[in-house]
Amino acid sequence: MPVTADLLEERFENMLARLHEAYDGIGHSSGRPYLYFVYPPDKDQYIRRLADERMYGEASLYYIHIDLVRLTIESMAGQEEKRATLLNDPHRGSNAGMSIVRLWARQLAKEIEKSLADLDPSRRPVVVLRGVAALHPLGNPTSLMESVAESEPRNPHTGQTVPVVLMVPGTHPPQASRTYHFLGLPDARLAFYRGEEM
Repeated sequence: MPVTADLLEERFENMLARLHEAYDGIGHSSGRPYLYFVYPPDKDQYIRRLADERMYGEASLYYIHIDLVRLTIESMAGQEEKRATLLNDPHRGSNAGMSIVRLWARQLAKEIEKSLADLDPSRRPVVVLRGVAALHPLGNPTSLMESVAESEPRNPHTGQTVPVVLMVPGTHPPQASRTYHFLGLPDARLAFYRGEEM
């Protein structure tokens, strides 16, 4: 069954309502305050537009948008040759890719911490990760969030963990919960890492 724009918008509205109504409780049942919003890869521009229009300038929630395309490129700037050597080393195998994903997770944690430093105490922060396709083929949202969990972002005023919304291009396998095909690739079936599917 094709995913229509109306259905995507309804799910998006449900996610926003969850953030507003249950902000303090997000992650209590799943163990981590992560919200995964999986959408068909061909609807990427539509979802970006929704996020631009609906996840800005609210009175109570403060959205911190982080583009993983930019983050992954900037974190490897000047190290392209070293990265290629590392990835082509047969002795390192998939460990090289995981090392790079952990580097991205550390960069992400630094960027979130920097964004939270100047936070107005009256605002409730929400991190929104966009451009998640940039993780492929070295990583995926599940492996990234496993690494991020090691230094989970916290509100500097309250000490509370900050919800993270992941905009994930992908598909849902039929009759399977808590799993997704990253970028719609059949060989990239993954489980969500301790978060809620929206």
